[in-house]
Amino acid sequence: MLTRSSSRFILIKCWLATALLAVCTASGAQSLDGTLLVANREDVAGSVSLFDLPTGREIARVPIGSGWPHEIAVSPDGRLALTAEYGLESPGERVVVIDIPEGRAVGSIAMGPGTKPHDSVFLPDNRHAIITLETTDELALVDVMSRTVVRRFPIGDGAREGHMITLSPDAKRIYVGGRVSGTVSAVSVDDNTAPAVIPTGAGAEAIAVADTGEVWVLNQDANTISVIDPRTLTILQTFASATQPRRLASLPGGRMAVVNGNADASGIRIYDATTRAVLDEVGIPGERVGAGGFGFLTIAGSAFVSTRADGRILLYDLDQTRQPPRAFATGHATPDGMAWSPLRVAVLENR
Repeated sequence: MLTRSSSRFILIKCWLATALLAVCTASGAQSLDGTLLVANREDVAGSVSLFDLPTGREIARVPIGSGWPHEIAVSPDGRLALTAEYGLESPGERVVVIDIPEGRAVGSIAMGPGTKPHDSVFLPDNRHAIITLETTDELALVDVMSRTVVRRFPIGDGAREGHMITLSPDAKRIYVGGRVSGTVSAVSVDDNTAPAVIPTGAGAEAIAVADTGEVWVLNQDANTISVIDPRTLTILQTFASATQPRRLASLPGGRMAVVNGNADASGIRIYDATTRAVLDEVGIPGERVGAGGFGFLTIAGSAFVSTRADGRILLYDLDQTRQPPRAFATGHATPDGMAWSPLRVAVLENR
């Protein structure tokens, strides 16, 4: 029996996925490899669930602490994950390091009192990561192996409450959505160049790089999407979105998928990344506007949506959008951010 509560864990094996997605039947059923990680914000003291994707089983649940973990980042090699204690009654101040093949927390990084770390992204070396510090309007470069903060740097004058981040394809720049200031900051990773602060719209939050290289940001409170030219760091276009655009991701074939805070046909809206035209809209059954928000993760043509209001994790095939989503998991305590590793967790209970 595979459990998180085993008194002793023995690592059996982990392997890289040779394919992200395979079509198993004519009905569009999907087989995914690796591990899905889900942040459970209010699971007693906060936790991260590790689901084995080939079997669909929750194989481990890692306790994080009382700080409401929101987002998860996975190292490029798939071995380590980071999640931050965001803070509930008071701002959090540490980031927890999880060993995915072992299915357990292996340490934490102290970010400083009252810093309220939220989102993170690994650099290509698998050792260093960038963390958002909301209350100080900074980013922190951390050494995950030594569990230390290497340096802290600002997200720019006028930028407030950096919440979500993404890394440029060349790993030389971090883009930060400032949801209080309604801006995006472009911050250099390698030098002390002053950040560029770009006004986009109220509630600038989720942010991602399209296949075109352009940077998309969701202005959640303005109900708009802004597209930024990475060369000039100017806005190419701002256009209307569905209600409360929450999270987004780049899809194969030059598409962008956006999860919105409503459950009608535009729950998930898929855009052409070049023309900005709406290609498709997919509902999120059972949800209502402002009912708690969503986490969103895409793996090739598949998408996981976590619904905080009722504790579900839904699995969509975005290449077969007329098919209803599958309930991948239910009964979770406000599932939020998600991440994927190509490595599987494999543990054996020693009886």
